[in-house]
Amino acid sequence: MYQFLPSAKNKLAALILSTLPLLGHAQSTCLLVPVPLSQRSQQARLVVEARVASQRVEATASGHLVTRSVLEVYKVFRGKLPADELSFVTPGGTLGLRREDVSSTLSVQTGQQGVFFLEADPTQPGELRAYAGPQGFIAYDLTDLTASEPFGHYASIEGTLYAAVTAGTGAAYREVATNRGLRGAVEQFQRRTAARALATTAPTISDFSPKTAFAGTSTINTSNPNGVLTITGTGFGDTQGNGYVQFRNADNGGATYTKAVATDYLSWSDTQIQVRVPSYTQPGSPASTGLPMSGPAGTGLFQVADNSGTLATSASPLTVMYALSNVNSDGLNYRIHLISPDGSGGYTLQYSSSFADEAKAPFERALQAWRSQAGVNRTVSTTPAPNDITKLDGVNVLRFDSTLPIGVLGVTYSYYSGCAVNSGPLNWQAVETDYVYAPVPASNYTWNFTTGAPTSQQYDFESVSLHEQGHGAQLAHIISNTGVMNFAIANGVTRRLLDTNTDLAAARNVVNYSTSATLTERCNGSPFRASAAPLPVQLTAFGARYQEGQGTLLSWTTASEVQSAAFVVESQDNPAAATWQPVARVAAAGTSVTTRQYQARDGRPLAGTRYYRLRQLDLDGTVAFSPVVSVAAATSELAAYPNPATGLVHLSGPLALGTTARVRLLDATGRCLTQATGPAGQATFDLPLTGLAPGFYLVEWNGGTGPARTRLAIY
Repeated sequence: MYQFLPSAKNKLAALILSTLPLLGHAQSTCLLVPVPLSQRSQQARLVVEARVASQRVEATASGHLVTRSVLEVYKVFRGKLPADELSFVTPGGTLGLRREDVSSTLSVQTGQQGVFFLEADPTQPGELRAYAGPQGFIAYDLTDLTASEPFGHYASIEGTLYAAVTAGTGAAYREVATNRGLRGAVEQFQRRTAARALATTAPTISDFSPKTAFAGTSTINTSNPNGVLTITGTGFGDTQGNGYVQFRNADNGGATYTKAVATDYLSWSDTQIQVRVPSYTQPGSPASTGLPMSGPAGTGLFQVADNSGTLATSASPLTVMYALSNVNSDGLNYRIHLISPDGSGGYTLQYSSSFADEAKAPFERALQAWRSQAGVNRTVSTTPAPNDITKLDGVNVLRFDSTLPIGVLGVTYSYYSGCAVNSGPLNWQAVETDYVYAPVPASNYTWNFTTGAPTSQQYDFESVSLHEQGHGAQLAHIISNTGVMNFAIANGVTRRLLDTNTDLAAARNVVNYSTSATLTERCNGSPFRASAAPLPVQLTAFGARYQEGQGTLLSWTTASEVQSAAFVVESQDNPAAATWQPVARVAAAGTSVTTRQYQARDGRPLAGTRYYRLRQLDLDGTVAFSPVVSVAAATSELAAYPNPATGLVHLSGPLALGTTARVRLLDATGRCLTQATGPAGQATFDLPLTGLAPGFYLVEWNGGTGPARTRLAIY
């Protein structure tokens, strides 16, 4: 969420505040808690505008791989520069045939520039690291002279961004060298703007196929027809030249773009492009001047740029159902095999002494969900880890670590090994995964370890664990309203059900790919085996929606059932209460291998918040319970995200039973610029923003319960 000032008296203040999240109810990008720019500016040891002059991967004394970035500094906003070179380290990197990836961490590349917030690294004396992890860098996009970070976008580098950072530090910056790259970018931007105004032709996208795709499934060592996008149109150029295709970045919900690496382009002509839908990607503009190494392609409108940089945007969104992690080696993307380092067909995890006892139950509930529903073969040993450390040591450790950067809820370490047999093709394997969590999720927040719903001052540990274990299963982020691997989770929210079409489909793809690997592809290692023992009922969705005058509609979906007898809907109004009240009983399917949908209604009126769960009964008398969901009385709130937005915004608002939502987008004068009607009975849908000028707008929603309005920034 973003805060906007309704008054136009202080335009600069409005622009600064538009980049700051509201900490009381904020979404987290890749399991991050928003850290305000003012806090980063005041608490970072060093704040500089700089360019990454060079990089090298190093092995530390503790056994990790880190990437050292040497900076060329242009401005100092806070702190004192060292006498020699300024460098900092980020976790992960590739060294020979060894690769280490760490989720929720900053990734930069040579040639990038922006504002860096640096602090002393408590894990490596004498070294610096990014303050607040990925939020420790505001990246410049020199193609349009804007800047971005995980929770904000700045419309102007020299205007908005400089003013916001100096407001945070409370002092003017000190220039130590001329930023020639920025100066040149300003001149190029002016020339491009003038040239495009005179241009008589521009690329256009007429169609694309498939409409639903998977990211990272078609790589150098495997192929998948739904992993390759064919784009047809005109004006792309006879050769690619500087042209590219860019997709919505799934790591931040589509707030920025991300593009395929050079080797992912299979063909390019003036009327047709074939490109792999990428998981390992580059910034959504020329790599030397754009945003950081980005996340996988996500659902949304995509763009094609011709050799001059002129963009064409698709008329309809590409749906990316799921994304798989890839390893990039020598410019080529490779899929990853799961193997069996424990000799039992998978991976055995071990609790360290720092892992809180109350965290074990929710972690194991998440582990069992991936194991029973997708076959991800992981178990927890009864033997504790020999050491409370994170490193490549043959121990898949589970631990808490207070040295995680501020704002980071948890990270997954994935360690990869590349191999080839008899000079055959290169293969990459996941040899170990470690899971690390912050003891305290954020200042004034706590973990929810229970099966009940978290409060607004809590983050749900089971949901966070389910997400991080997905990374351990080699799944990347997606943009989804239902998927656990969605890029974000908010405080006070649970996301404990694996989605059939995204999470489960992705994990089963990885499991099938790994179990079918040949002896050569495993480099003569022991085979990975899918976990057998499916749950009697695989519950894939459970939700509650209150309808004024009708009561609460409960709906749930199963992917499969074995000897199931019935579902009993239970409720309680007090989350601390020990008793649950039966509301309805619905007969189950018995045994089924197809998707089944169920509904029940609680006709009681609702004034506050009510909690529901399912008690599932088997024919043999076995009882199991679903995760708890909550529902509140209907409100007139309307949500729009991402906000600021570009190209497309996702809307969610109140909807009366049997009605259809109607939306209008108004400018500052009240003039309607675009309007749309949502799908019947659906309280969420996407509104295209193509062709609208940057600025502030008003979204008006009417779903049969009266008008609801919210402000929207477009950049």
